[in-house]
Amino acid sequence: MITRNMKNLTAMLLQSSSTIFGSLMVRGINGKPYYAHGAFTFPASRAETYTLNAGAAGVSFGTGSTPATEDDINLEKTITGGITVTLTKRTAGCDAPGNPYLQYTFTITNTGSDPLTIREVGYKQSIKCSTTPGRTNSVDAVCLLDRTVLDAPLEIAPTDAAVLVYKLKTNPMPTTVIDGVEIVSFEWGSDAQLAAMIDAAHAGTIDLQRDAHWRVGNMRKIRIEAFSANGVSHSAQNIDIVISSFDDYNGCGCVMQFDFLESLTPEQKMNNSSTNAGGYGSSVVKNVTLPALVEALPVWLKDHLLTFDVLSSAGNVSSTIKTVSDNKLALRSEIEVLGAVRNSFAGEGSQCEFYKSSANRYKGKGYSGENERWWLRSPSKYAGQFICLIIDASPSNYDASYALWLAPFGCI
Repeated sequence: MITRNMKNLTAMLLQSSSTIFGSLMVRGINGKPYYAHGAFTFPASRAETYTLNAGAAGVSFGTGSTPATEDDINLEKTITGGITVTLTKRTAGCDAPGNPYLQYTFTITNTGSDPLTIREVGYKQSIKCSTTPGRTNSVDAVCLLDRTVLDAPLEIAPTDAAVLVYKLKTNPMPTTVIDGVEIVSFEWGSDAQLAAMIDAAHAGTIDLQRDAHWRVGNMRKIRIEAFSANGVSHSAQNIDIVISSFDDYNGCGCVMQFDFLESLTPEQKMNNSSTNAGGYGSSVVKNVTLPALVEALPVWLKDHLLTFDVLSSAGNVSSTIKTVSDNKLALRSEIEVLGAVRNSFAGEGSQCEFYKSSANRYKGKGYSGENERWWLRSPSKYAGQFICLIIDASPSNYDASYALWLAPFGCI
């Protein structure tokens, strides 16, 4: 299946306005967004080159069996050793007018000592991109343009060889529809399509993981309108949100949780004075900032937010755990991010799936590479302070009246 990357690159070739140049996003195999510009030839000459390097351009084989989607950015599990590959034939043709293809025939030898099952094939190309929309600073981004999951996996015994035919074609697969609901990706679907899918998931008509192949780590860019709270004015801004879990959070009935992948600008104080009395439930962030942020969210997201409870210690160096109700957005606790209690008190929940990878604990301002200190809801064991994650994603304590960054989460 050709990927969304390929569709965006094709759209770039068809653009006639210079205002579009360098503004169409592709996502590299490293998960980062880039903005394509310059000449694009599909496929490049290296399309025929087999690579054992999961991070390099060319044709790769893998053992993953998850169905292909437009939003795949790499093979599920690339084979990086134990085989030799020879291109034995190359043909071209059309399945139908306007649907050309290139077909490669590879002979694959299993040089390992164990049986091998090949289930997926992918084509990756190095694309000239920029890291900022509308600019032409040159970055070579390796992007997956096709991922094909084989209908019949290829079984190869040790020392044996087998033939694999890979058909690289440009015609997209039709959109899947279940009971009248279009199945689209979290990142690229329209607001209306996502709203319909979330409604169907709550009704039990579809399962977001099984039917739509939504996964923890899928991202979507949203537009937040300007708002003011806690004496700070927030200009309109674009923020990436990320699916962080499919668990039901504290029995609220959600079908998924999402977190802000980036921090909201500018910074905010937890309280206007140096106190954590009353804990998170009494904080200005909980009672002023986040309710104002809810109103600034896109309509589809705001309308699907569920109200949920969070657990937080009572503040003033108390280990008593309180239930904080009436949240539509909230801050994570120390244990929900780190999976351990270091500077807070036990009992504030359990680790969220997304944060089990330490690489996901950094929050930056856009994609400038800056990592920032971001607030957690956990009152510190020290009076007047709350926990935050500092630039290297380790916990620290800051005075509640100190302005730090916010990266809340919600349930839908």
